[in-house]
Formats: sequence, C-alpha cells, structure tokens
Amino acid sequence: MRSELILTDEDLRKYPFLPSAVERVKELGLTLADVASSALKSVIERAGRYIEASIRNSEIPPPAEDCDEEIVSFMVSLLILKLIGDRLLVRRFAATFARRSRFFLGGEEQDKVLYLLSSLGIKVRRAGNAFGYPLSVNVFDYLSNMPERRGSWKLVHRIVERGWVYVGKAEAIRLGEERLRTLIERRVEEIKVDGLQIPDPLYSLAEKLSSEWGTYLRKIKENWAIAGVDDWESALPPCVKTIMDSVKAGKNVPHSARFMLASFMLSVGLSVEEVLEVFRATPDFKEQIARYQIEHIAGLRGSRKKYSPYKCDNMKTLGLCVAECNVKHPLQYYWKSLRHRTTTKRDKV
Repeated sequence: MRSELILTDEDLRKYPFLPSAVERVKELGLTLADVASSALKSVIERAGRYIEASIRNSEIPPPAEDCDEEIVSFMVSLLILKLIGDRLLVRRFAATFARRSRFFLGGEEQDKVLYLLSSLGIKVRRAGNAFGYPLSVNVFDYLSNMPERRGSWKLVHRIVERGWVYVGKAEAIRLGEERLRTLIERRVEEIKVDGLQIPDPLYSLAEKLSSEWGTYLRKIKENWAIAGVDDWESALPPCVKTIMDSVKAGKNVPHSARFMLASFMLSVGLSVEEVLEVFRATPDFKEQIARYQIEHIAGLRGSRKKYSPYKCDNMKTLGLCVAECNVKHPLQYYWKSLRHRTTTKRDKV
C-alpha cells in the first residue's frame, strides 16, 4: 500500500534513485554535453568520488547540498559504470550506495519509510502493531529481497497471514536495501551507450577509474595466489567451491555462506591474512570488520573458541548444499580428495 506523500528537496538529495528524482532531471532538459561543461564540473567530480569510494571500499560521501546536483551525479555515476563495463564494480557500487540509503531510511518516520519502500517496488503496509509488528510485507517481495535464508529471516520463523509477512521497521528497511541494490545493478545493465555521443570528460573519467579498478583487482588476484592455493582449491567440495566462486565474482553472499567459507579455509590451514584476502572481493568488504570476524572464527578473539565448518546436514538446512557427495562433512570430502590426488600423483611417478 503506497501512502500519499510529497517529497522535499532534502528527500531527493538522500534518495536520488526515486522515480520522482528521475522525472525532475528530465524536466531540467540536460544533455550529456551540458553535464560535461565547466559549469557542471562538480557533478562529474562527485560522480567520480562515488565510484572511487566503491573501489576503495570506503563510505560514499554525503549527498551534495544541491538536490539537482546530487540527482544528476548519481545518474552520471551509473553511466560511467556502464562505460567501465565491469559487473563486479557495479555490484560493489550498488551495495555501497544501498548501504548509505539504508542509513538514511533508519532515521525516517514510518509513513515515509512506507512511501519510499513502495517507490522501490516493495508491497508494504501498516500492520497496526498486530503480533507486535508495525508493518507487513507481501510474501513474494519478502522472499525476493530477504538478505539471509537462515535464522530469523527464514519464512518458517515468521508470522505470515494471508500472503503478508509481519516485520519490524528495521527489517523492512533491510529488505529495501536489498531491493535498491538489485535495482541499481539493473539500471546500469539497461543503459544503452551505443550511438551516444559521450563527451571527452566523461570518457576520461571512465578510463581513469577503470585503470584504478584494474590495479585494485590485480592486487587482489596476486594475493589469492598464495602458497599452495591451487592445491587446496582444486580439492574443495562443491558447496564450498560455489561459495568461493561467488565471493571472487563479487556477489553479496549471505553471512551463513561467509562463515562457512572462512571457517573451512581456516580449518584446512590457511592463515587469517590469507582468508582476509579472499574476502576483499565482496561488495561490502570492510577490512576492520572482516578481520575481527575472521579472527573470532579462528578463536583469536572473544571466547577463544575456534569454530568448525557446518556439517552437511546443516548445509542442507541453510540451503548451501549443492550436490550429493556421499559424505557427512565437507572437510571429509576435502581430505578424501587430497588423498586421492596424492595417491594418483605417486602412482604416476
């Protein structure tokens, strides 16, 4: 249910992706040549800073003071991402921008949250504090945008009534963050650059950022090539290999999958630093947070308890199992695979 609400310039500064923001830019009648002119130099500079923040895994700067500048900067960012043409960078930008929007949404009144989520395409309505929840979300929108498929997010743990899932305000906002992330990715994908006359300043910025991104990726891949990494990766069970491939592709994998991958790598002898390097490709990577979590799993923090990877039964429950391997634990698959390879190599000698 969409509430009637008049959005202010302040709202459009914080949420430049909204349909009303797009319409506002259309009314301005700006061309790419206008955007590239010296008069709008700040727009290109801001768009560049937004993408640079994504490359460096830092927070996106606060919105511009001028509403129109912010909206145009956001749209120019999408165009530059299209020109660069790297899906991993697009995912990282989308995750970073959606996270900033989630922060803003957390400070809004309920009616505005309802309106903004509806504008993103999520069917949400007031629940009148039924069962202690202020809001409810259409079950299909809930399933499409849930950030996790475990714990309290699993549908079996939710109150569902006539196709509506009861949620708290923070949960509804989290669903909105996931929706915005996928929406930004789709908008970049849908941009058509064939036939467009791209001004030199935009091309120059795209080339500069593409070079910076390429340097970043080369450093990551060099760090992946640690001693013995080829040996242990080739012996990975299908479930762990799937998670590893998703992480390296820059996909936003759920926390349960991240825990599994980190605990598995630590269990087969990789160091905290080596595990940390693998996770650098994730769109929302924050070194301080990731290091703390990995060290906690390794038993170097907190209770000093080292955590073990999930068993196969747990993996099935979490929806992370991808093949029937006839083992009870992924580590069992790994050690069997290594022994088989060692035996095969010895027989060939």
